[in-house]
Amino acid sequence: MRLIASASECPGLLEADVVGDIVVEGHADIGPTQIVVDLQVRCETREICGRSLEEFVHPLEFPVHILLHRSSAVQGVDWEEDGDEAFEAAISEDLHELDIEEVLRQAVILERPISPIKPGTPLPEGVLEEDGGNFLDPRWEALRKIRGDLN
Repeated sequence: MRLIASASECPGLLEADVVGDIVVEGHADIGPTQIVVDLQVRCETREICGRSLEEFVHPLEFPVHILLHRSSAVQGVDWEEDGDEAFEAAISEDLHELDIEEVLRQAVILERPISPIKPGTPLPEGVLEEDGGNFLDPRWEALRKIRGDLN
């Protein structure tokens, strides 16, 4: 399956700062008592750069797994709160459509960077890039010295 939706038509995605379109591709393995859905999601979110405080658009791509259990004791959909590896729900046996906007909203929020950096933003003054892409920040050495003086 492949679905393309505009974030502007989905209030939950707007709440998660998704901009433009969200693309959801995947498949479902349907068994007699459960359905396993594996999705790949691509979208962009509006972020604030942790260095320059400039707004920019950040691309995201991540998997989403949904496990649905069919049950005659459930009317509609009953989402479980503690799904570790997947979003889990018990669904009624006659359910043929499922709104996954809330699942996508939560997945986007979990995948957004904690401290996003706009591409091309220079490093703070005094921070040097070492070989291999690691950074040498002299401020850490100054903090270690202060900690050593306190001990």
